[in-house]
Amino acid sequence: MVNNLMELARSGEIAFTGAKPKLPTTIPNLTDTMLDVYRIPLKYLYFNDENGRISTQIKRDFGRLTPHSDEIGTEYNDKIARFIEEDNLASLKKTKKSIKEKGQQVYGYVLLDGRIIDGNRRYTALRQLQSETGASHYFEAVILPFTYDAKADRAQIKRLELAIQMGVEEKLQYDPVDLAVDIYQTIIEDELMTAKDYSREANMSDKDVKDRIATVELMHDFLEFINAPADAYYIVKDVKLYNPLYELAKRFAINFPDKGPKYEQTKVTAFALLSKMVLTGGDTVREVREYVKNIVTSTVNDTYNDTVEDTIEDLRDKLESEPITSAAEYRKRLEEATPELREVTEVYNSTVNRQARGKNVDNFVSSIRETLNMLRDIKRGSGLTGNLHFNNFSRDQVEEIRDMMVKVNIISGDLIEVYEDEL
Repeated sequence: MVNNLMELARSGEIAFTGAKPKLPTTIPNLTDTMLDVYRIPLKYLYFNDENGRISTQIKRDFGRLTPHSDEIGTEYNDKIARFIEEDNLASLKKTKKSIKEKGQQVYGYVLLDGRIIDGNRRYTALRQLQSETGASHYFEAVILPFTYDAKADRAQIKRLELAIQMGVEEKLQYDPVDLAVDIYQTIIEDELMTAKDYSREANMSDKDVKDRIATVELMHDFLEFINAPADAYYIVKDVKLYNPLYELAKRFAINFPDKGPKYEQTKVTAFALLSKMVLTGGDTVREVREYVKNIVTSTVNDTYNDTVEDTIEDLRDKLESEPITSAAEYRKRLEEATPELREVTEVYNSTVNRQARGKNVDNFVSSIRETLNMLRDIKRGSGLTGNLHFNNFSRDQVEEIRDMMVKVNIISGDLIEVYEDEL
């Protein structure tokens, strides 16, 4: 059974408070004068399964859930309420204490069928208070004249949700995985708005939105690499790989703008290194930046990819032995692939060390070349450089310079013999 809250309001089951809210953004065909705040019995409401945080949690713990109000049964709301409590117990306690002492201070937003667009923590606190006291409690909220049935409505709902959640009030910080997935689903999958619209409504830069979309696309490839469902974003969240993938996505966009075979090979190699980082721990973002600097952007990238190719194939064989549906299963499979990951690590370390040695050699040769160029400049200036003149120097200073040049000459002769012996 699906209710229409406005019909319930007209029948007197939902009370009008008299409050008139001001919309935090502009919605076509919806003005401030059309909106009222109502006191809604809790049984008519339910958590929004399309919310970024909630949808990720549902996929992790339940796979799928059918959303419905407490009037039909409390199981759905109970499950989501437990997640909200575990996600930030301190904030929930603070909200609950405030409502208990002063009543609900900030109204929420709900759709015609009772789906909560804004106010999950307040609704959770009210449900707990109602359960504890036995007294009826009400959620004060604006009833929006929308449902999720029409795509046009969903676009307006998303605009309002973004304005409320990220553009107006100080809200609970979005987990970066949840935020990136919400951006991707809104713009790419559901096509509810453009990237430009999203960035404007969410107070984000265009580049940040673009980078987060690229990160979700890279997350899909990573999840496929480890043999997990493409939408198992919670695995990325649980093993804390979003930030490293975000770094890779930005760097890959610069170094492989057209993608292609080299990109595909480098991407797989990077995923193997990420797997090593998950197994061993450490500062993954710093390690990714060093990998990009020392390997991806250097002349040895192709050689490195070719060297570890067979080992990574062996790693993938172990990852693909059974589907992976959780972070625990992923870690267990990585433990089984310890020999392969150790070999990848050894090749990586030896490659980086060779690069470092090469840079030291280059630096040494460069310093000798700079010394030679300086001496040539002095010779061209008849013993001085720039605008200097001998009358700028004392007799003692000229003698000191002469003595140092004699030593340079003697040392140079000795070094020439050393290099001759090496040839």
